This record gives sequence, C-alpha cells and structure tokens, in this order.
Amino acid sequence: MPRFSLFPAGALSFAFCALALPLPAAANPTPEPPFPAFEITAAPGAAASLNRFLHHHFTHRLHNDKVMFNKEYLTKADLWLHGARDQRRGLGIQDTHRADLLGAEISPDGYVHTHQHFSHTHDHGWPFPYWIQIPAHDEEGRVTGRFQGLTAGWHFQHALPEWTPLTHLMRATPGAERHLGARATESWELLGLESRGIVGEAWELRVTGRSPTLTSPPDVTLEADQCPFLQIRWSRSLPAPERQLAFVEWLREGDTEFSAERRAYLPRWRHEEHEALSGGAHHMMVALHSHPLWQGKITRLRFHLAPGEDADLTLRIDSIFTTYDTRKQHNNPIFILASRHYFAWTGDLDFLQRQLPRLRLALRQLMVEMGGARLGHIRNPWPGNDGRSALVPDAEGRKTFAPGRGLGNNYFDLLPFGWDDAYATQQFHAALLAVAELEEAALQNPGWQVPLGPYAEDPAALRALAARVRDTFNQKFWDEDKGRYFGVIDRDGARHDYGFVFLNLDAIWYDTAPPERARRILDWISGRRVIESDTSTGADIYHWEFAPRATTKRNIWWYGQAWNMPELTPWGGQVQDGGAVLGFSFYDLWARLHHYGADDAWARLQSILAWDDRVQAAGGYRAYYSADGPGGSALQGGNTAGAIGIDHEFFETSLLPAIVPLGFMGLQPSATALHIEPRLPSAAPSITLRGLAYRGARLDVTTEPQRVTLHVHTWPAETLPIHGPRSWQLSSSPEQTRVFDRPGTYVFTPAQP
Repeated sequence: MPRFSLFPAGALSFAFCALALPLPAAANPTPEPPFPAFEITAAPGAAASLNRFLHHHFTHRLHNDKVMFNKEYLTKADLWLHGARDQRRGLGIQDTHRADLLGAEISPDGYVHTHQHFSHTHDHGWPFPYWIQIPAHDEEGRVTGRFQGLTAGWHFQHALPEWTPLTHLMRATPGAERHLGARATESWELLGLESRGIVGEAWELRVTGRSPTLTSPPDVTLEADQCPFLQIRWSRSLPAPERQLAFVEWLREGDTEFSAERRAYLPRWRHEEHEALSGGAHHMMVALHSHPLWQGKITRLRFHLAPGEDADLTLRIDSIFTTYDTRKQHNNPIFILASRHYFAWTGDLDFLQRQLPRLRLALRQLMVEMGGARLGHIRNPWPGNDGRSALVPDAEGRKTFAPGRGLGNNYFDLLPFGWDDAYATQQFHAALLAVAELEEAALQNPGWQVPLGPYAEDPAALRALAARVRDTFNQKFWDEDKGRYFGVIDRDGARHDYGFVFLNLDAIWYDTAPPERARRILDWISGRRVIESDTSTGADIYHWEFAPRATTKRNIWWYGQAWNMPELTPWGGQVQDGGAVLGFSFYDLWARLHHYGADDAWARLQSILAWDDRVQAAGGYRAYYSADGPGGSALQGGNTAGAIGIDHEFFETSLLPAIVPLGFMGLQPSATALHIEPRLPSAAPSITLRGLAYRGARLDVTTEPQRVTLHVHTWPAETLPIHGPRSWQLSSSPEQTRVFDRPGTYVFTPAQP
C-alpha cells in the first residue's frame, strides 16, 4: 500500500495503512483443513509453488477489516477459497468480507467512508496530510519548518501516542510545542467556562454561565482554502438537549464582530458514537468549505458547545484542528465492485436485499457529485483534489510549494489524481456495469424481494451510460502518439502522464480499452514497443522481476505536499515512481492471457514463481530484500517507505494465485451463475482446484481441453447455477441430471455435431 515521507529522504518517514496501530497477537495462522490447493499434472513444481504462495499470503495477512482501498482486490483473491478463515475473528473469509461490506459506513450524500486507521485528519478519509504537514524550505531545499498562518491544531494531551506520526511531526516543527498539552490551552478566551487544566489527557472545562463560548487565541490566523474541514473531538458529562446543536462562528480579516451569517453547526450529538483511542471523545467535523463566507484569512474561531445551557456541565476536549479534504473518491466504486463480487460468489440474498439500496446511493454520488452522468467521466470537485501538483516551478524552474493542492484520491496516494480523472472514470464505468447486473438479476427474480426504493436504476439505462463513459474515456484520455492512456487533465488543462502501467492494465481489466489499444498497451509494457521519452523501456520495465514497474517515466514534479522532496529518492526507489507491487502482476497476467494468449501468460507466471522460489530459498522477502540480501533494501511496509510492495500491509499480494481459477481455468461468477471458460496453456493442459467455494458448497474443479469436471462435495443449500463452456453440455454424470443440487460428479464436454 502507498506511503509518504514527511521530510526529505533519510530524515523521517512513516507508513500509513490499516496496520499502523498496535495489533493484538495473531492466533495460530494454520487454517482449518482442507485449504484450497491446485494440482497441475504436467507442472507439479508450479502447483507446489502456487499452493505455498496462496497459503502463505493468506495466513500471514495481518488482519481484515472495513478499510476500503483494498476491498476489490481482496474479494477477488478470497471469495473462492473454501475453508479459509480469518484467524483473528474466527470467521470464514466469506463471512468476514460480508460483515465488513455491510458494516461500511456511507454518508447521507452517498460517500463511502475510507475506514482507514485512527489519525488526526479527516475521519472519513486518508490519514495524511496533517494540518501541520506543510513544508517550508530554504533555497537549498532543506526543510526549515512549516508555513505559519495557514492551518492550526490544538491537542490537549500531555503527550500524543508514540505510534501516531503527528507526534513526530510536532517534535520536528519549530513552535509546535504551543499546540500540545497545557501550552495549547493558553490564550483561549473563556466566557461562562472555567478551565480545570489537562485532566486525564483532555482539557476539562466547567460550565459556569449560560451559553458558554470558547474563542481561539488571537495570534493564530488560518487560510480558509487550507482548512476546508474543522474537527473537534470532545465529550460532555450530560447528554445534549434535544433539538439543540452546538456551532462554531468565525471572524475574517476585517470583521469586528461574530455573526450568525458566519456560523456552521456541528452534527447531532450521538452518545453511541465515540472513539476509544481519543479517550472516548466524539469526533465532529464541519465542512466549512461549503459555506460561502468561509474565505480569506480567518482570524478567530468561537465555539458554542452548550448554547442555551447553564447546567452543572463539564466539557472535555481532546483536540481541535483543521483538516484537508482527504476523502477518497475511489471508495465508492470499490465498495460497489467488492459487493458485486461477494454476491456473485455467494448468492447471499439477505446481503443483496440490504446492500443494493446502499450501492445505488454510492453510485448516485458518482453520477451526480462527481459529474459522471452529466460529463460522461469523473470530475472531482473536492478542495485540493483538482489534479494540480503541490510542487510548482517558478520562472527560473526552482521548486515552490502550493500547499492544499495535490491531494491523492486513490490507491496511489502520493499522486494527485483528480479533476478529469482517467483512473476514476474507468472505475465508474465498471461500477455502472456492476449495479446494472445486480439490478437486472433482481428484476428477473422478483422472489428475491430486493427493495426498489428511490434510487433503483433501469439496467438498460446504466449500460447505456456505461457505453457513453467508455467512449468518453477513450476520446479524452488516450494519447495516440504514445499508445497509452494518461492519468489526469487537471483544473488548469494540463495532462499528466508518467507511464502509468497500473492505469493502463486496469483499462484492460475493466474492459475500457478496445482490443487494438489493449495490444498497443501490452506491446509497450512488455518491451516490444519503446516510448523513447520514458525513463524505463524494454526489459527494464520488468526490473523488479515479479511485476512491471508501476510507472515508466521519472516523476519529480507531480505530487502532493506530503511527498515534497521526490528528487532525493532515486528513480525506482518509491513504489509510485518506478517501483512495483507484487499483487498487481495479476492484472499483467490477465492482460497477457486475453491478448497474448495462455502460453505467454503461463510463461510469465512461471518466471514469477521462479523468482519467489529463489526468494524463499534465501530466507523470505525480508531477508532477500535487506541491506545485505541479494535484492538490496527495497521493501516498503512496516513503517518504511520503499520501492516495492510485497508483504506487511500489501494484502493485495494474495491476488496473484487468483489468475489460475479466474483466468486460466476461466471461473467467472455473475449475479445469476458461475460461468466456466478455460484458457489453458499448452504446458498445463489439466488444472485442478480442490476446495472451491461457490454459494456455500465445496467443489473440486478440473479443466482440460475437452472436459470440465466438477466434484460437488457438500449439499448445496439451493441449486448451483453453473454454466460450462459455450456449446458444451453435461455428460457422464451418474444420474444423467442437469441439476447441481446434490453431491456428485458432473462433466461438461463439447457438444457432439
């Protein structure tokens, strides 16, 4: 998963993922038998390597939860595994993903929350950049501190936890000590409040008069465009009155009095919502960027936390801080696609009844707020998400900084995708087709009793919009000269292309690239075609052996403020600048399988397995990629930045073995059936998967050139809808039945002429 550096290379860096918090010790990682396994008669060594890889990366995954960025990857990697269990939660992996997808939170506007780890940023977004994370540099490019008068935060604890990067940021920033602990309480103006100081790691205030107010220090000025959100984490000793909301008001430069015109209300207090890691405080955010009078320089903030009250009331404030808009636009399509994958594999009707209305709302957000229906592509309107870099050359070409710009909104979090966004557009295309498939299945099966509701969509209309989005994507984001898609047209109209391999492979996976363009893309990635202006060409694109580079052109200009000294990291030293992610080899193999053929894809898979065998023989990933190891210290993860993503928080490594069932064996579930269309290599003409999970049943599947054999081991709860290859028919089953409703052996063979 992506990383960022707070300061220049060698100074300080932190990893951000769902794993940054201390975790309880994992249980014994041995899964309950039988764990799924492959048998490949003609290639037993490859089968053994695949089985080891599959078992290792599933059982060494640190945990599963609601974090959204990897849900599409993991549902593809996991849902076909029978008997695989989440070791921490004691649930089968299907039940684990079910709980997490149903538990994902959605805002009233349809935005799906990120569910990333605890941080001091936007609660529903990514855990950086922080309010204090604004770089200031001298003429030699050395970090000197942060820009003053742009953002602010007050953290009313004696000390922040060591595991939060905010601790290290504040230590490294001159003057930050006045924003922490008792120093942070200084210079606030209290009316109807009495300070009791820092008590139990929070600022405790006793209400002494009606409608008390808390006003920020007079020497702190904010820039409104750097502070789109304001967050307060607090609690109160008595429940809040009904029909009464706390609120905040502000003074702009030149204003002399507070006014109700410059007021924003905090969300309704809900006692069940709190965060244990901030002392049980309630986290409340205000979207100030949506207020027309939140502009210019903000000189004071005044909080009315108990308007109209004068009871014997105690308030406890954990922190008050501004935050950038770190929401992730890609959450919505990921949520939709992962939910579609879950239903396709499980046929869980209770899940569909509960989830489809939520998927419609998530899709509506893409169609309306993100402009998908109006424009035929995604345009992100959120503050700081307009595709422009935070690193800006001046007239002499020297680097200057534009903080508040360049916020990432997808997996590749250092890169400022946004505005007219190719990555987001092809995910939107896929989400439209996924919801259309589910809507159509629900309409064709009225007995499923899936509710319609106000956002139910006509499947034909969704598919028509998807076709328009595909056309727009190909017209808007294709570079004919280079023969590949570029990433973004930013708000200023500039195109950004650094040889985004991941984006172009996704275009093949999501079927937004027509076949002739898919071939040109593959010819570039495979090295058959050279783009002279790129940094990496030919065989060097596979420098890391296990996967192509994520990008092929050096990037030292197009980043957000969190990665502000990219020139100090050499080419290929960062995952998002010439590095690679192991799990994304799945998409390379998928593209090769469908456009170069099964033999080419199989040969590429064998080279990856040979690399993995060599790495394991050297002691594993951490030994191989160590300072003294054969691969050099290149690994990212576990609180280190780096060039390649394989272990630790890179759960998507589990994707690689899925190319066998989903690709070579051709097991493709839809909302109504499992379709089998093998694409077998000549070197592996017979592949068996033992332990396939499909709609609650356990199956073994063998694919051969003239035969597909299914062994159903457990009684299905309902008939299993399984379709063999086109023009093939069932034969040689003991009961000569065409109904998969009981254990037995079923064989598909080509129909006789």
